[in-house]
Amino acid sequence: MKVQDLLAEHTGEDVWFYSITLEPERDSPEVLARYARRFRVRPGFVFLTGKPEDIELLRRQLGFTFSDPYLDADLSSHLGIVKLGNEPKGWWGDTASLAAPNQIASLLRWLVQAGEASTAASGHTGALETGT
Repeated sequence: MKVQDLLAEHTGEDVWFYSITLEPERDSPEVLARYARRFRVRPGFVFLTGKPEDIELLRRQLGFTFSDPYLDADLSSHLGIVKLGNEPKGWWGDTASLAAPNQIASLLRWLVQAGEASTAASGHTGALETGT
């Protein structure tokens, strides 16, 4: 939540945060809503759940899996990756979820500012998406 605080002026405008559950059978929308209230999450931070097969497909397509099925099945050893991106530009990267909040915020600010500068002539703007 510290990164969201550091990016308050961008959150919900050109920076969005997405958190994907690892336990969709347990984490219903109601459970995730309580979690968001508990941590005082503001608009612009979305917690995602769904059918287990859909969550698994999303994890795999985003690269949030281990190549070793044994390690991947162990929820206590999940990757802890933050995927950073500027969707309209197709710019994507990763950083450790345990990186310093100011480092993650700096990367996100750069993606927003670099995207705005490169699209100023075309007039195209878009949301920046992150996921954990």
